[in-house]
Amino acid sequence: MTDKKKLAQIEDLSEKFIVASIGESNLEQIANQTIFEAVKLMASSLSVTEQSEIDLIVSKLEERFDISMSLGSSFAADDYVPWLDEKRGDIDWFFWDRYKRHLGNSNFPPKVVTQLDLVTDKILDHLENPKKEGDWSRKGLVVGHVQSGKTANYTGVINKAADAGYKVIIVLAGILSALRSQTQERIDEGFIGVDSSTQLDNIALKERLVGVGKFSHENVPVTFTTTIHDFRNNIAQQIGSGIGNFNQPVVLVIKKNKSILQNLINWLKNNNLNLDQFPFLLIDDEADNASINTNKEENEATAINSKIRELLKLFKQNMYLGYTATPFANIFIDPSDHHEMIGDELFPRDFIVSLDAPSNYIGSQRVFSDDTDLDMVRELLDHEDLFPSNHKKDYAPPAMPSSLEEAIRSFVLIRAIRILRDQEFKHNSMLVNVSRFTEVQSNLKLLVHDYVDQMRKNVINHYALSEKIALKNGYISDLKSTFDKEFPAVEFSWAEVQSVLKKSITPIKTIEVNASRNSEPLDYSKDNYPNGRSIIAVGGLSLSRGLTLEGLTVSYFIRNTQMYDTLMQMGRWFGYRDGFHDLCRLYMPAEAIAWYSHISDVTEELRGEFKRMENAKLTPEEFGLCVRSHPESLIVTARNKMRTGTDVLRQISLFGRQVETSVLSSTSSVVENNIKVLKTLISTLLKNNEYPIPLGSNNLFMDVDQQYVIDFLNAYTNHPASIMTDPKPILDYVGKINCNWDIQLISNAKPHDEENALIESNIIMHPLMRTVTQYKQNKNALTSSKRRFSSPTWERAGIDKSQYPESGSLSGKACRELRDRPSLTIYILDCKLKNEEDSLLANGAVAWSISFPGKAGTKKPENLVKYVVNTTWWNQEFGNIFDEEEMEVE
Repeated sequence: MTDKKKLAQIEDLSEKFIVASIGESNLEQIANQTIFEAVKLMASSLSVTEQSEIDLIVSKLEERFDISMSLGSSFAADDYVPWLDEKRGDIDWFFWDRYKRHLGNSNFPPKVVTQLDLVTDKILDHLENPKKEGDWSRKGLVVGHVQSGKTANYTGVINKAADAGYKVIIVLAGILSALRSQTQERIDEGFIGVDSSTQLDNIALKERLVGVGKFSHENVPVTFTTTIHDFRNNIAQQIGSGIGNFNQPVVLVIKKNKSILQNLINWLKNNNLNLDQFPFLLIDDEADNASINTNKEENEATAINSKIRELLKLFKQNMYLGYTATPFANIFIDPSDHHEMIGDELFPRDFIVSLDAPSNYIGSQRVFSDDTDLDMVRELLDHEDLFPSNHKKDYAPPAMPSSLEEAIRSFVLIRAIRILRDQEFKHNSMLVNVSRFTEVQSNLKLLVHDYVDQMRKNVINHYALSEKIALKNGYISDLKSTFDKEFPAVEFSWAEVQSVLKKSITPIKTIEVNASRNSEPLDYSKDNYPNGRSIIAVGGLSLSRGLTLEGLTVSYFIRNTQMYDTLMQMGRWFGYRDGFHDLCRLYMPAEAIAWYSHISDVTEELRGEFKRMENAKLTPEEFGLCVRSHPESLIVTARNKMRTGTDVLRQISLFGRQVETSVLSSTSSVVENNIKVLKTLISTLLKNNEYPIPLGSNNLFMDVDQQYVIDFLNAYTNHPASIMTDPKPILDYVGKINCNWDIQLISNAKPHDEENALIESNIIMHPLMRTVTQYKQNKNALTSSKRRFSSPTWERAGIDKSQYPESGSLSGKACRELRDRPSLTIYILDCKLKNEEDSLLANGAVAWSISFPGKAGTKKPENLVKYVVNTTWWNQEFGNIFDEEEMEVE
């Protein structure tokens, strides 16, 4: 068998040969035969003739060349003037050219490198031309995906901006020291080319080169920050020069911290003359976190927000560029807010660019959508006793849930399978995120360490024995049980897996990643770990934003926040899992699964609206209006405003939206009233000679007067927690659109109880059975895990089938785009709690949904209606959300 390093060398040489010989512009048309011939040529030059090894390399390269990325979308203010194409020939692309070589040498797929070149050109073109004379200030936002490569993108922008003439570049790298250090390391490799931690050491430059510096070190950018130290006045003083004394661009990577920002502002003011001569680019990573001004309008801006604005105002030529995967909060910034001392707010008034992820990216849609191709998510059922959602900061769990033990066994098994897949020297990580408190994390780390240590000892003592004898050991037997349960379809037998268990478990180390003294850095450097690293990282906030866990395969997550951006940013399991995506596992409670599924849909809808905005040529401010009128904006707005303890009023557009009952009242008086209201509706329709069209077991009344709907909504008793079905704003909208309706009555085609049906004249409605949970432990309020009871297929009723696409299927959104009239769908639910047989609502509860016609997000919102979120609802729905988001002190 050929040495693996030689095979890797053949793969690398073959890829470089293909790209050089056919050119980047022809990568889309690359033929498999071209790949085969290149591999055969390189294999021959290194005396490798084994056909199976050649075929394996060909297969790997075919996969890599198949990975692609589209350009995404963008829209800009009316005064946007493209400048890059005209000036391109005047720019020496030194920094970009070596960064591009670095990407190609860092396992970036060739097509992705090409597209990254194009998309960073697009972003640079939306920045101001740094050679433009006079005062100028611009603000923009780039929206990426969690763990999708935003750092690689803005590092590309930094290189091109430096080539174009930006003199000062500052990266705001989150609120945590660990994230700032990790970002500095990537800027060292991708832009500076020198290990910044050795900046003041007496070491020859050639020995300090990293990343791009290994290709060329003629021009070395200046930095006053290192992987070890954030900005400090004494380091800046030691370097001893102001910005104007350097021929190369100056770059700093700093944490979003009030004191650090103030120190930097003071140094810039006191040690640099004529700052107005230097074009300034400020990149705000995680721009939705800490940068937003959440104070009331009449109060001063929050500390970090005001310092960022003050920093920008020091430079007469400044460019603010925010990066985030969760842009909800940024779009809610008031674009008209201006302060004499600190300047304009950070609303991205000039442009928004939405990035598309590469085709091999695993995001929320692939993990949580109903049609996912991954079997990744595992529902937790046993954690509440040992890890209650609400616990004190010094809580010491007496033991680990059995589900966490199984998750750890899965991690050990996945590493064993990866070893068998020739991925032995790749990084492997497991995430355990169960509490925001560092002391609780420390207590749990000890439990995890002890369990792994005991398993390691038992594996070492028994793995080499025959299968029959080894399985007499409890730990080996448990591993086998987990293997049979989780990986029955894997290509290796248990005997093969058992043979590498020692190799798998031996290097695994449990570490704590937080702000405590026990914390350890997430170090995956090749110098320290040339053979890869295998860790179980126990943490909280420090693992929730920005930090990358290399080779993450298992996540155990029971945090209970429900804020959109907080939840999405906690999703460290999103990203790239080439060669092991089928093995990854994610353990979380049902409620968290439901929220991620919901947020996945909301986020994808937002991205879809980016594209529609681009096509409609709308500006960022017009887009902001559309997002603020989205029904989901209630929650996003409330997040910032509920600190004041006042009600939040939000104007919502129901154009092209669907609203439905999300919480049911189970009190007998409400159930009986709503059944009576439904019977009255049916009898009134029939009495007025409105005849239904049968649709299977359902009935559809078409083109009826809106008064039927108005009377139903007025009489129906809505649970207050089902906020989107609050009748007042819906009735307001009904009055504004003033049109006829369709009314659909749903009946279970396969009744679970023939006798339990609503019968009114000739209409029969058999209840649907739904599994529910008690809403906030309220026995008189019921909800579903996904906060919805309806079926998307019901929205098809009343749409001419000739309008269906060739596939014959329509999403709810597509139905609303085709619909001529709004549709009210009513159904009766029998409900039972999970794992219980008896129905909670033997007589059935009436629920409903409305599908409003229109193509949401295609124009400025009209016919807005007012929804109100009050403090009581907020506290019931989200509880201790602000405690959840308290930052760990560093």
